[in-house]
Amino acid sequence: MKKLSIFLTALLFSVVVLAACGEEKTEKTTSSNSDATEIKKPETKTEEPKEEVKEEAEEPKIDTSVFEYAKKIEVTNAIDTEQHITVFVYMSEKTKEGLAAQHVLKQSYDFLQQEDIKDAKTVTIAVSQNDKKTFQFTVDKDKFVPNENEPMSDLVLKASKVETMSAEVKAFAAASEWKINE
Repeated sequence: MKKLSIFLTALLFSVVVLAACGEEKTEKTTSSNSDATEIKKPETKTEEPKEEVKEEAEEPKIDTSVFEYAKKIEVTNAIDTEQHITVFVYMSEKTKEGLAAQHVLKQSYDFLQQEDIKDAKTVTIAVSQNDKKTFQFTVDKDKFVPNENEPMSDLVLKASKVETMSAEVKAFAAASEWKINE
């Protein structure tokens, strides 16, 4: 009895759903004696043929997960046109500017080795805090040589030209004895 009840409920539900799916359009017509009558016409929807949109080959998604301390990351991929990538790394205001730059330098070591950016010749990485660019450097990938026996930030700096440094980052760099190419 319970199965029959479930079956009938499902059947009733299906009928209600199917009935609700169809739309009817009503038109009023007037006859010669001015009586208004309604004629119901079922409305059928016809789909217009869709134009085929040729999708362009998507650029590979560049993995930015190595920048684990970042609040937000923006990547401009110009590998196809200029063999260049620009990465803006937005860091928390709570982190000191020098430490934020150090984090990004170390994390850039892994970022530069990923397969998705192998065709880039240069990579510019900018660190921003409080809507202010505190540190920016451009890496020449031909000069970047990974080596597990040297500090990661030294290897990134060795292959880079530093373009922007705030006073706090300069003080941190001096205290940390970064070898900076300007």
